[in-house]
Amino acid sequence: MKPLLLSLSLLFASPSSFGAQHTMHEPLFSPDKGVLCDRQAGFCVDSYGISMGFTKEFLGQQAQDNMMELINRVGSNNFDTTRYSFSNKVYCDSEQKACFVDRFSEEQLADYTSILFD
Repeated sequence: MKPLLLSLSLLFASPSSFGAQHTMHEPLFSPDKGVLCDRQAGFCVDSYGISMGFTKEFLGQQAQDNMMELINRVGSNNFDTTRYSFSNKVYCDSEQKACFVDRFSEEQLADYTSILFD
């Protein structure tokens, strides 16, 4: 499962749109309490992980279809919706209830963690 997470991180990776304080800027936004969406990566998350319902609600049917296609391509048993990276490389783990600077960092980001898990 670890290689899949790495490949998903690379798929959604782009140059960081955040400054040193990791202030949220486009393409990420929080449309509702406890929800973060990434227009560039094409998914929304809540405290449980990637949410197909919120993805459809806030990004549209096409975004949900694209995410389902990706899940079907790798197989639902191989796709872990509880661990993901946003397009700015910020990595969150719903089981740990924490977000980090990136997939390989142990530095937690309080702002993201607070939005999703408080």
